[in-house]
Amino acid sequence: MVKTEKGKAQKGGGGTRNANLPVKLFLVNAVLQKMSVFLPHDNNFFDLFESLAGKAVEAAELLDQVVTDYSKLPEISEQLKLLEDEADSVVHEIIQKLFYDHTRVTEEKGDIRYFIHNLDNVIDGIEKAVVRLTFTQRQTLPEFVSEFSPIILQAAQEINTAVGCLRTLSKCEEDLEACCIRTNELENEADIINRKCLKKLMTAPVENPAEVLDRMLLKEIVDILEGTMDECEDVANILETFRLKGGI
Repeated sequence: MVKTEKGKAQKGGGGTRNANLPVKLFLVNAVLQKMSVFLPHDNNFFDLFESLAGKAVEAAELLDQVVTDYSKLPEISEQLKLLEDEADSVVHEIIQKLFYDHTRVTEEKGDIRYFIHNLDNVIDGIEKAVVRLTFTQRQTLPEFVSEFSPIILQAAQEINTAVGCLRTLSKCEEDLEACCIRTNELENEADIINRKCLKKLMTAPVENPAEVLDRMLLKEIVDILEGTMDECEDVANILETFRLKGGI
């Protein structure tokens, strides 16, 4: 009888230990989350960030090539599509690494996700605008593209420089700040171009009814290019957030 009772007691004790297991796991996870601030982060993220920023510059340079030689529009459109696919692969790799990265808290992962999403949108916007240009069947480049192109290229270059500062933020914090300020200034310049172009497209008399469809397409391209600059500004803003937090 004593042995039986002892066995029951032991069984009951095991049940209590099992009941406490979720609580212990919760406490362990909470401690690890707090400790993650002091754990070394994966430097491979910086390589991927810089790769993505570099692709944004490549995309902007291809847009600039359209301005330089409009006859290469179909070829450049294909190159941008390949570049967009490459950028999507980089974004996917970053997301996968974030999923298995236990050195960062959820908020940090959210910041990084927002950052790469907007940076990828810069590339997507340029590719989309060039594709729309191929739809117009125009023999000459619309004037507004040549106005947007250098601004987008400058913004992409500023972002690329700023992203390069993330690796050693404490040493080049002022450089990152200057890049973000300049990107915001460029976005303001793009707003001015956007308003001017829209006013011309929406108010100039239409001589040929077929021109209405052309203008609708041109307006969409203007909206895409202006939206691309908005994405550049969003990237600059999240870079500023990284600076305020002391890094990522």
